[in-house]
Amino acid sequence: MKHAPIPLAVLLPTTVGALADPLTLDLPGTPERMRFAYECSDGVRREVDYVNLPDNDLALVEAGPSRRLFVGVIAASGAKYAAGSQVWWSKGAEASLLDVTKGDAPIAECQQIRKGSRG
Repeated sequence: MKHAPIPLAVLLPTTVGALADPLTLDLPGTPERMRFAYECSDGVRREVDYVNLPDNDLALVEAGPSRRLFVGVIAASGAKYAAGSQVWWSKGAEASLLDVTKGDAPIAECQQIRKGSRG
């Protein structure tokens, strides 16, 4: 089984005001990485890196200086990712950001504005 380190450039805080080195995950398989840009109804442009592996799917959602790592979960349709109480759900060129603690209404509805590129 082939393992491929995946540098995600996720900076983790170690102390107040200090940042750690980028996070690297050693997961089995060869990653397929795609980057998309979305314009969202809350006025925020979100850049999303999707990392697909045989047993793991990840989405790194960036909104300005903020970044959040979402992990793939089962979805009836499209691709669904969770990070704490938030869910990023994409289907085709559309995506939604939800907070499951605040009901079923999305925080933002997003439309893809730039096609993906391999990273």
